[in-house]
Amino acid sequence: MAMYMTMVRFTHQEAKSISNFCKEWQESAKRIEGSGIKLIGSYGILGPYDMAFVFEAPDQEKAASVPLAISYLDPGIQTETWSVIPMEQFAELADSVKC
Repeated sequence: MAMYMTMVRFTHQEAKSISNFCKEWQESAKRIEGSGIKLIGSYGILGPYDMAFVFEAPDQEKAASVPLAISYLDPGIQTETWSVIPMEQFAELADSVKC
């Protein structure tokens, strides 16, 4: 399965309801995992993003369901989802392209 990371940014308005979002996320995470996605971790972040969710999904269509589910919880938040490669695999790729 491929790995993905969804970054979440709250607008000023939605930051007021972050505790509700966290509670709702716990319920959503159960539903997401029931759909064949493996949640690896959920993190609060200090910086330009407020939260990150790392997960494995069998394909891009399944992966797209995570930011959609997050947006459903609070339509005012912004998400970005990235494909990620574990560092060990990334290092192997880097070694294989040496000239």
